[in-house]
Amino acid sequence: MLYEIDASEAGERFAELMQTIAAGYGVLIKDGDAVIARLVPESAFHDEPGKDDGLTPEERDAKETFEHFQADIEDSF
Repeated sequence: MLYEIDASEAGERFAELMQTIAAGYGVLIKDGDAVIARLVPESAFHDEPGKDDGLTPEERDAKETFEHFQADIEDSF
């Protein structure tokens, strides 16, 4: 799960952000609708041995789903 926070609040809520990350959750820092930073726990990069691709577990799942979908589409044509 990724939590969102406005960039203007990030400094004053830094301790809370660190606790959220330490609990295993990611944080998106946004300026309006634009994401300007993503903070994720270090453990997110080591769920699978040898898979340090810089993606969170949620992003890895989405990527895998898309790759399966794409393969199915390509097989259909």
